[in-house]
Amino acid sequence: MLRLRDLPLWLVLCVPVVFAPVNPYDWRPLSGNTLVVSVAGGCLVLAGAVALARARPLVALVVVLLLGPWASSEALATVQLWPMNHSAKIGPLNGFTPAVVTLSFLAGLRMERARPAVVLYGVIVVVGGVCAAVSTLGPAPSLEPNVWVSGLSGVLICSLLPWTAGRSVRHRRQGRLRERRMVEEQARLRERARIAQDVHDSLGHELALIALRAGAMEMASDLPARHREAAAGLREAAGDATERLRRVIGMLRTEDEPATLLPHARAGGIADLVARARASGMTVTLEGDPAGADPLGAAYRVVQEGLTNAAKHAPGAPVVVRLTRREGRMTVTVRNDLEPGAEAVRPMTRPMTRAGTGLVGLSERVRLAGGTFAARAEEGRFEISAGLPDEARA
Repeated sequence: MLRLRDLPLWLVLCVPVVFAPVNPYDWRPLSGNTLVVSVAGGCLVLAGAVALARARPLVALVVVLLLGPWASSEALATVQLWPMNHSAKIGPLNGFTPAVVTLSFLAGLRMERARPAVVLYGVIVVVGGVCAAVSTLGPAPSLEPNVWVSGLSGVLICSLLPWTAGRSVRHRRQGRLRERRMVEEQARLRERARIAQDVHDSLGHELALIALRAGAMEMASDLPARHREAAAGLREAAGDATERLRRVIGMLRTEDEPATLLPHARAGGIADLVARARASGMTVTLEGDPAGADPLGAAYRVVQEGLTNAAKHAPGAPVVVRLTRREGRMTVTVRNDLEPGAEAVRPMTRPMTRAGTGLVGLSERVRLAGGTFAARAEEGRFEISAGLPDEARA
């Protein structure tokens, strides 16, 4: 059934069919005159083809090819067939030609798979060529060469070329759609990475301090046994929560999805961060003046990550935080001793679900801020350092 939105297309395609007869006497209702019936029938067939063009574009293509750009008194060009001494019309034009061109283009645009149409055109060309050769070159020729040359050229020019143009437009649209989806997917991955880094920086640091405080309470000899047991349970719970946090981060991001947005930080800056670590029982020495360091910037994150790693991997070991400025750059270094047999964090070789996730994100953050980052373990010490421009706020 012809839909309302397809009605304008059908009306436009019917115009050349109705006005194709240029001789007004052709419309006289004389005995044997079938022009009115032919035009009405053609318009009805076009209505069916237009109605099928959306849901069944291949069927609509077959219908218009049956109407066909096969022969006409008008054509795009006339050529001489040498050496057969015949002339043939190339690209015949008739009242159905606009419908053939339009619906062939729409078929190429709307068909999911190109193979059925390619097979159809191949069959037409092969079968038509064989029949034409037999009928014109056989022992009893029954078809003039100009007839089959005109018909095949009509299929190729009026149908195959528009269909190919439709496929080209479809491919360009699909390419733009894939590109847009890729951009959306990259934005989604960046947001996931930002969330993962935010969770790691904010919750990971706090969980490490909780575990450290609970461990100190567990070792306190002046507390009753039940309190020390409760502290031990709290420390284990904090450790389990940290491990679950790592697994969640591993699901949210991968190493090649750097976080680019700033997570939350306390307004007190590096000095406040060191003071809170000391209050948790850590032995932290601050060297250098932290004044002017952005509490939301990369320098803050370097210190935060260094203290977090020290609390998790070397509890009780002294930590040194050093800030130095020279020639418009700030160098931030966090160093802690390693316990005998302790394993240092290796961010570039470990999977994201284990220790090192924060260092990977931190390295990327420092790089985006225009700085350099290094993490190394040597001579029983683990050290992370970052060289940053003074105005770095990444």
